[in-house]
Amino acid sequence: MPIPNISDPLADLSEAEEASVSLRSLEEWKAFAAHNPFVYGVDRPNELVRRVLERGIVEPLTGRAISGSEISFDGNIREGLGNGFIGSRVRAVMHEIERFGVDHQTKIYGAEAITAFALLMRGRFARYLGSEYGSTEELRRSMFPIPHEDLTALTFDDEMFDIVTTNEVLEHVPDLDAAMAEMARVLRPGGRHIGTVPFAIVSETGTVKARLVNGEVVHLTEPEYHGNPFEEGGALVFEVPGWDVLRRARIAGFSDAWIQFCWSVRHGYLSENTGISVLVLEK
Repeated sequence: MPIPNISDPLADLSEAEEASVSLRSLEEWKAFAAHNPFVYGVDRPNELVRRVLERGIVEPLTGRAISGSEISFDGNIREGLGNGFIGSRVRAVMHEIERFGVDHQTKIYGAEAITAFALLMRGRFARYLGSEYGSTEELRRSMFPIPHEDLTALTFDDEMFDIVTTNEVLEHVPDLDAAMAEMARVLRPGGRHIGTVPFAIVSETGTVKARLVNGEVVHLTEPEYHGNPFEEGGALVFEVPGWDVLRRARIAGFSDAWIQFCWSVRHGYLSENTGISVLVLEK
């Protein structure tokens, strides 16, 4: 059954095993959540997880059939349901990339080079280019031959890529607006950013946790770090964005911006509030 792409936030999806809903404002989210209260329920996501583990899944982009016994689950729905280090959230991004339309000529830039997702993309798309970020010259030398890129100052020419993907990266960028402007610059007209970021889905504005002032980090809240394959202490979180990131993306050069709230039993991506929030920005 094809996944419905629902533009009406009042659509009743209470029985849907698969759905993809485009939302462009906090008001649309509130209307959708009020009409579909299962997004905040406990039983609904757990029931869908049970179906995934019983039936197995079809991996997006590759079409690979994965049995339920090959899927590991530790209780974390958004980050779990893993197979080969590809989990629920990542499969949602893969499916949005597939839905956008890709072939062997598609030019994709990803702000990751050594993750399972990056390895899968590089093996499937000859024109996938992945990079990592090195905060010091010493770290950049140790990363070689993995490319170093700063999302706020990319080295690529204008309009070089069809897709830019960032997965749990944008929260670690000290200037999110500059990063979005750079992503818009390197995308061709009609190209898209497709990826995830920790998202304050019930808030118009997010939380700025730290700033970079004259090269020095100024903490505004208790410091928060996420895993980083190259830095033992992890990567500092600067901002968890809210819905106003969509307005800011348009200012940065995108013609459209939305949250694609999506879930699929068939493809094995869900979260604790049923769906994955994928940030889609269109040039």
